Amino acid sequence: MDDSDEYGEGGRVRGAFEVILDGSREPALPSVTDAAVAGGRRIRRRRTAVSGAVGVLVAAVLTAGAVAALPGEDPGRSSVPLAPVSSPPPTTTDPASPSAVPSEPSAVPTPSGGTTGDAPGAAPQTSPLP
Repeated sequence: MDDSDEYGEGGRVRGAFEVILDGSREPALPSVTDAAVAGGRRIRRRRTAVSGAVGVLVAAVLTAGAVAALPGEDPGRSSVPLAPVSSPPPTTTDPASPSAVPSEPSAVPTPSGGTTGDAPGAAPQTSPLP
């Protein structure tokens, strides 16, 4: 048995690989300095991206807090417009102008005849105003 028969196809392939490998140079290894510079750039880019994202997040939270603190429209409450500070108070030229706020009738209790006390749950009796 000779060597070519023993290895057959595998021997020929191995010989082809040895020829290819012997004819080419080994790839140059990067220097330690180049690797450190590349790593530093990567770290700097990541740090810049993270600090930018944190800055945007803080700005968004502060904006949301400021918007939440602003007075808003409450559907159950009506807003009353206020007069400008520089305008003088309204003056009335008519001495007998009616008041804008209606006066409430005063309730005057009248004594009940012959009883010493009011019945529980009874409303006080009032006399009309003249």
